[in-house]
Amino acid sequence: MSITRLGVCTLNQWAMDFTQNVQNIIESIEICKRKQCLYRLGPELEICGYMCEDHFLESDTVTHCWEAIAEILPHTANIVCDIGMPVIHKSVFYNCRVILLNKKIHLVRPKMYLADDGNYRESRYFTPWSKEIEDLELPPIIQIATGQKCVPIGVAILQTHDTEIGIEICEEMWTPIPTSANQALDGAEIILNSSGSHYEVGKIKERTELFKDITKRNGACYAFCNLRGCDGNRLYFDGCSCIVLNGKVFAKSDAFSLKDVEVTTCDIDLQEVRNIRINIKSRSLMASKQKHFPRVKLDINLTQQQNYIYYHDIPIQYESEIEDSIACYLWDYMRRSGACGFMLPLSGGLDSSATALTVFFMANKIFKTINNVDNDYQTHIKVLQQLRKTVEDDTFTPKSPQEIVNRLFFTVYLGSENSTQDSRARSKLLAEQIGSKHYEIEIDQVCKACTSCIKPILKKEPQFVANGGSISEDLALQNIQARSRMILTYLLAQLTPWNNGKKGFLIVLGSSNLDESIRGFLTKYDCSSADINPIGSLSKNDLRELLLFCYKTFNFSAIQLILEAKPSPELRPQTTEGHVSENDMELTFNELETFAKLRKVQKLGPVSMFKKLRYLWSNLTPQEVAEKVKKFFKFYALNRHKVVTITASFHASAFSQDDNRFDFRQFLYNWRWPWQFKKIDENLQ
Repeated sequence: MSITRLGVCTLNQWAMDFTQNVQNIIESIEICKRKQCLYRLGPELEICGYMCEDHFLESDTVTHCWEAIAEILPHTANIVCDIGMPVIHKSVFYNCRVILLNKKIHLVRPKMYLADDGNYRESRYFTPWSKEIEDLELPPIIQIATGQKCVPIGVAILQTHDTEIGIEICEEMWTPIPTSANQALDGAEIILNSSGSHYEVGKIKERTELFKDITKRNGACYAFCNLRGCDGNRLYFDGCSCIVLNGKVFAKSDAFSLKDVEVTTCDIDLQEVRNIRINIKSRSLMASKQKHFPRVKLDINLTQQQNYIYYHDIPIQYESEIEDSIACYLWDYMRRSGACGFMLPLSGGLDSSATALTVFFMANKIFKTINNVDNDYQTHIKVLQQLRKTVEDDTFTPKSPQEIVNRLFFTVYLGSENSTQDSRARSKLLAEQIGSKHYEIEIDQVCKACTSCIKPILKKEPQFVANGGSISEDLALQNIQARSRMILTYLLAQLTPWNNGKKGFLIVLGSSNLDESIRGFLTKYDCSSADINPIGSLSKNDLRELLLFCYKTFNFSAIQLILEAKPSPELRPQTTEGHVSENDMELTFNELETFAKLRKVQKLGPVSMFKKLRYLWSNLTPQEVAEKVKKFFKFYALNRHKVVTITASFHASAFSQDDNRFDFRQFLYNWRWPWQFKKIDENLQ
């Protein structure tokens, strides 16, 4: 049997942290050697990190990558090392794989199709490769290290003594005709894909089905290698690297793990690839017509004769992927920023409670990792050391997730004369059950001081509508409460560590959901303003599901009270009628989620959205649908400017409203939409 063993390395890479990244790469190579792998595959742009963005325009970034290659080369004896980095060739930037073996560079393989949608703008930095094989002149530091002046750059198949290997880079897999399909038709038995594929709800399953389909149609071994962790931006890379053979997943790495380095491997019988190929006659016909790829020869055998170990098809399914992804993201964010914990204004409502639970999820993930001594002692040690460093206690060994929360998380209830005892009690109870250190502050004095400052100018005092005031007065009084909460939260975040004799600072967490953000139902610079918002791309329905999951899993009684409570910002006198936020928004959360998906995912404008919803909402009259669509786009246009200053959100959904990274639409509109609304009215007739 022709058995090969690949080492697929899932790495937690930090953008622009070359020291950490090189350390992880070298560690992964040594693990591959211990596991007797002969090919080491790493994730996309692993030396510098994927989310370097405009740092890619700096020649220093490429220089440091070549310096890193010089440090990695001595570790490549008798193992092929496939490593990702940017390369400059003839004054053009390329996203590349660099193939190393026995302290030499054998091929630089540039990316052919770039990712330019959603969160990605690769063509801002790189150029897609469209040439034949050329000679790349190596920098002096590499010429000295390898004795080579030039190496091939281009798209080629690697030819060892016993098999052929095709290389695919991330986006090339998602194209209508993947590069791997053509390489497989030309004889490549192993396809290796290095990626930086970010997390979104349901994406792992979609991605895995794609690998299975590719290998089932063509017959191949497909190894997918992904980044893991927060790479310096809003995205979380889920890892979940895998090895697939002929439509079956034989091995996979952990998704949503705190491991910085993980090597996934299994024994693959390439004879199974050969057997299936010769029995697919349509494939044989296509292969006979396939254009020939250049070959780069490697002096190594990748297979060996041995008894085959049978692997079962592994299902790819994660029941708690939202919870786990946010937990891992927060852990990365905290340890990389140098913060000593988190601060959250906890109102006792659904949104801030969901944010509080994300910190508990993080603590629970840390606790499980620390207690997984037998299965992964090295990760246990690393995470425990990092936790002790963060809490500034070299002896800290938590006995529960709540003990971790208690050292890292501070919550504060910012009450006013408009607050209810119920919300205060819910906030306190949830803090007790998850373990956060909880404070209570009254903000009335601050708000009254603000209105007193402007009283000499106004010559009168603003009042709520309930007390005879106008809508303008009412909104101003609501907003000053909300903004006072933000100021006090940041003051506490800066002074709490000092007050407790600790160094550092606390990361302020936000808690505005996607529905409210897209509707603009929030105050600029209120307590939704923060350093990071873990729930910003999740809808109200998503958050309810998150709380239900947590209630079923951990049985926190506070969650049931929170789910039963009517949503309210509690910014007006309690006697005010219509004190429920859905009434204030004039649109339900279900409707807002539908609008968000149609606007962003399906790219529908007002008229197209109306036409689609006429049939989706058949229980409503066309006039009622038109009214709701107009209302949504009116509020969207009026409040779009708020998104420009909204807190950066953890990205979890394809209908995020983040204008700075994901949703590129202007923030100034004619909110009346005269042309579009006229066309809607015409379609009513």
